[in-house]
Amino acid sequence: MDVQDASPDGRSNLPRPFSPFRVMNSPISVVIPVYNEARALELVLWGFCRQSCRDFELFIADDGSGPEVHDLVEAFSSRAPVPVRYTRHADEGFRRSAILNRAVRESAAPYLVFADADCIPHSQFVEAHRTYRAPRSVLCGRRVQLSERLSAQLTREDVLAGRLERLAAVRMLYSLSGGGGHWDEGLVIRNSALHRWINCKEPYLLGSNFSLDRALFEEVNGFNEDFVGYGGEDTELEYRLRLAGARFAWVRHRAIQYHLYHVARTGRPANDEILRQTQAMGKAACTNGLRKDL
Repeated sequence: MDVQDASPDGRSNLPRPFSPFRVMNSPISVVIPVYNEARALELVLWGFCRQSCRDFELFIADDGSGPEVHDLVEAFSSRAPVPVRYTRHADEGFRRSAILNRAVRESAAPYLVFADADCIPHSQFVEAHRTYRAPRSVLCGRRVQLSERLSAQLTREDVLAGRLERLAAVRMLYSLSGGGGHWDEGLVIRNSALHRWINCKEPYLLGSNFSLDRALFEEVNGFNEDFVGYGGEDTELEYRLRLAGARFAWVRHRAIQYHLYHVARTGRPANDEILRQTQAMGKAACTNGLRKDL
């Protein structure tokens, strides 16, 4: 526990720690950053309960939420079919890069999948990232955008029954009348030739749906913790991974997510300057990342 997380009378302001459901080293760590929004996180966690692949751990990276998130994860971990781990730092504003790096440091998994606390996974989400992984490769996925109404009405039972995965063509028509967007991203395409033809454009990284070897993430020193406030950290990481010679590949239409509605966020202009500095320096490894001694 960080010293700064204590109240003036010496008592902790943080939720109490808890033991994970199962203690073991998993070959894949699915890292999920979260800040409050416990209802959305609960739906996401239930989505990970119905994965076709169970050879992974869930690592919840808490960017300073109140106790509701901690209590949810603690309760969920006791019944989850996979190991669940949790780490948290104090609430000092949006510090997604820092909490993600902290989760990676605490995990020993050789392969990392980055998801998000408002993106419900398809039942084959983890399996797709596992199946198509390759040395020095970054797998890039996308997500369906759920409408505000559907997001509000969605229940745990809906998620566990896989209702979001049904009737993709009908949902695509529904989106034309304002029922969310990008429903085409929910189509599963198994044929390799068709998949290559549809996904002919250069892949690019979306922070809620990408994966890579831990060794490659460590090579570029992880996320740049100079980024505070919303926006830019994923783009900058992609730039440095490309400098390191990483190969980017699509897992669109294979590693599928359903993004719960929320009001659009505004990026922090100062983060744009950090990206420009990275481009000017031309170095793959950031100095303020997983390690601080570079």
